[in-house]
Amino acid sequence: MMHEHNKEEINEALEKLCAHSLFSNSTTLVRIIKYLVEKAILKEELKEYTIGSDLFGIDYSSDKNNSTVRSYIYKLRKKLNAYYASEDVNSAVIFHLEKGQYNLSFLSSKQVKDTNKKENAYIKISKPAFYTFSSLIVLSISIFCLLNSITNTSHSIWQPYFNKNVNNLLVISDQYVVSEKLSDGNWHGVLYPEINNSEDLLKHARQHTNQELHTTDYTLMSKMAPFGVNILTQWFVSQKYNFNLQLESHLSFDDVRENNIIFIGQSKTMNLSSTLFLKDSKLFSVYGDGFKVTKGGEETLYDTKHEAKGRVEYAMVSFNTFSKDKMTLMFVSNNDIGVLATLRNFTNSEWLHEFEKQLPEGSQYFNALFEVQGVQRSDISCKLVELEILPITNRND
Repeated sequence: MMHEHNKEEINEALEKLCAHSLFSNSTTLVRIIKYLVEKAILKEELKEYTIGSDLFGIDYSSDKNNSTVRSYIYKLRKKLNAYYASEDVNSAVIFHLEKGQYNLSFLSSKQVKDTNKKENAYIKISKPAFYTFSSLIVLSISIFCLLNSITNTSHSIWQPYFNKNVNNLLVISDQYVVSEKLSDGNWHGVLYPEINNSEDLLKHARQHTNQELHTTDYTLMSKMAPFGVNILTQWFVSQKYNFNLQLESHLSFDDVRENNIIFIGQSKTMNLSSTLFLKDSKLFSVYGDGFKVTKGGEETLYDTKHEAKGRVEYAMVSFNTFSKDKMTLMFVSNNDIGVLATLRNFTNSEWLHEFEKQLPEGSQYFNALFEVQGVQRSDISCKLVELEILPITNRND
């Protein structure tokens, strides 16, 4: 609490201020300044939501971006500056509201004068020194802008996703879950590899009439989903762009037509995305838990296997286009670490720069097969195994 004498001076200054023409016609500003003065006397720390709740009854839980308090505090600060700039104002106590703050402070005239002196202080610089200093600043800014533009230049693979007025959609593969009445008489969530949508469910039900099956209102995703979204979010935010989300089980043709597509997940749970994946490939096809390479009449299988140094898995990164201005970038593996390892590489500027050196000049689209391995799924390595360059011709308009 303040000394009674000081409190009297504050109340006197407050009454004088509220009676001034700058404030007398604004009951809201008067109410706010009286509230701030009262809280300052009590030495209570104020926040935006405290003022909003106490004075305006704002419920920030349902409206976190409400700017009512910020707007009125801005107006109050301007009014206070105008009030104390007036020649007819002579007050022993000056109400000061720091920019960006909500807590009022009480200053004396001497304190205000000392503050103004500090703000208006300057260093005398000779003209030659000034010109030299200015040149150095301009040069520094130019170098900074150049380095910043180089750092933030999008790689050719991602450039279509970092253009203005484009819509980007991240599609996350999910496993369709059905509800089945089992022998215990209860309903359980069940996964069937052959059921990836409602159509598959109907087909399965017709073939297995002895089973009682129903749709569910949820699907299943592996840990690849949240970690993958996190990696891509950081990458897009660093480039000042964003994307929307969609589950594979809810993906529509309109989604594909209207967006650049990024897909992360398993080939075995693909539905509509399967029409985009490896669609122009003459080299790759999906096989088992991995991929098959057909080259020169010979087939090589790249399927998940266990070795002494750990489990070896395979992941495919496919960059293609399905129309003149819509792209697909797909990170596909039937195992989490395959998707996450390739995602980390393709959102690493240094690694991506080295990878793009392997693309022939003028070529942009490709299918790339990677071998991913790690001991107990840590210390992950990601090595390029096969690279297929896709032609730019025959793209639909």
